[in-house]
Amino acid sequence: MKKIAFFLVLALIASCKNTTSENGSFTGTNTNAILEFEEESFDFGKMTEGDKVSHAFKFKNVGTDPLEILSVNVSCGCTVASKPLGAVGVGQSDEIVINFNSTGKVGMNKKSVGIFSNAQNSNETLTFTAMVEALEGTETK
Repeated sequence: MKKIAFFLVLALIASCKNTTSENGSFTGTNTNAILEFEEESFDFGKMTEGDKVSHAFKFKNVGTDPLEILSVNVSCGCTVASKPLGAVGVGQSDEIVINFNSTGKVGMNKKSVGIFSNAQNSNETLTFTAMVEALEGTETK
C-alpha cells in the first residue's frame, strides 16, 4: 500500500510540474536550479543481518538559482534518508544521507530513494544495493 501511495504522489507531482500559461511562459515549480549527483547508485556489498550502514549521496547545484530539496521518499521502512534543511546556493554542494537497517532483510536488497526538488530535473531517484547474509546459526525463511 505504501508503494501505491508513493507512486500516486510521484504521478501527481510529475503531472503538475510542467505547466505553461496561455502565453506559453513556464508556470511550474522548476527554476534554473540544476541538481547534479556525484553518483546515483551505491553498493554496500555484503553485510550480516542486523548491520546498520549509511551512505552520503553528494550533490551540487550547477544551475543559476538556489536549489531546494522539497522531499526525500524512501521505498522501505528499513531505510531513513535526510535532506538539507535550507536552500543550496548556486555552485554549492550538500548531501542526502541514507541509513539502511538490514534486520529482517536477508538476501539481495535493492532500494530506492525519490528526490523531489525545485530543480529543472525535479524528480531524481537514488538507488542502493546490499547483500545481507543471515547471522551464523539462524535460519533463513
